[in-house]
Amino acid sequence: MMRSPSRRITVSAALSAVGIMLGYIESFIVIPIRVPGLRIGLANIITVLGIYLLNPAEAAAVLFIRVALSALLFGSPVSFIYSITGAVFAFAGMLFLSKRGFSVYGVSVFGAAVHNIAQIAAACVLVGSVYVVYYLPALIIAGVIAGLLIGFLSDVLIRKLGRFFRSTESEGKNDRLS
Repeated sequence: MMRSPSRRITVSAALSAVGIMLGYIESFIVIPIRVPGLRIGLANIITVLGIYLLNPAEAAAVLFIRVALSALLFGSPVSFIYSITGAVFAFAGMLFLSKRGFSVYGVSVFGAAVHNIAQIAAACVLVGSVYVVYYLPALIIAGVIAGLLIGFLSDVLIRKLGRFFRSTESEGKNDRLS
């Protein structure tokens, strides 16, 4: 993709910042269903973009920076545990599926479902009760719907930004030729 280390750092920092902003904006969106942990997951657009437009290490770094800074700025140590648990498992699954040719929609929906499952597992440990599993069906249904929305938005952005990423790669090649 991008050749220049400074360009890679700049893009990664920009994606991290946009992810943090999307997470903050989402905190103002009220979902009228009272299920703990139910969110649209707008910041997950950045994770999907990272998987398709960056290398795996850069995408993982963006994800970790986004989750850590969001918890530091707007959350708590407990919210960090929930977020990072869901993020790590979802990222691993999404990366695996993306490398096997799954569509952006499939990758996004799978990531949403795995994220919810991992967070429920973390809740079982932190709360010390298996009864939080009762929230899982509602979270999975919401995750599929949100995953489709995030998949759609990500697909549009990948098509638009993919041109930018390809053009910067060819510019880098042209720079070396001159």
